[in-house]
Amino acid sequence: MTKKKKVDKLKSALVDWAEGDAQLGTPSMVMLPSRNYPFKVDKKIHKIVLTREGSYNDLDAEFFSDEDGEFKLYDEERNVLYFPAISKVLYAEKKYPDLKDHQLFAPLFMVVNKNDVEIFGQVIDMLETNNLEEK
Repeated sequence: MTKKKKVDKLKSALVDWAEGDAQLGTPSMVMLPSRNYPFKVDKKIHKIVLTREGSYNDLDAEFFSDEDGEFKLYDEERNVLYFPAISKVLYAEKKYPDLKDHQLFAPLFMVVNKNDVEIFGQVIDMLETNNLEEK
């Protein structure tokens, strides 16, 4: 199977895949541009436990309808972890981190269990360049 076909097959497995369209919302896990940023790391390690698979509607019927479909955070058959689904399940289970505008949640590692996925990470405070030496 060519790489293009493999990617297309994975994309079709995601719900609400958006490509090229303008969006308003919270993006999935992202990477910042490759450069140095001033920041401070909270030493506390946070653990978030999410349901591994199921129906979005079953998690939050007030927000998701039956048409939103089902999710599988980790697909053993394809050995794939779906980042957009993680974001949606964080919201559905009301476990999305409560961050201030200048904060980020940095996942450090994930543990995939039989029924859930554990995300371990730290909160990062993004600093203005002129505050770098003060912190």
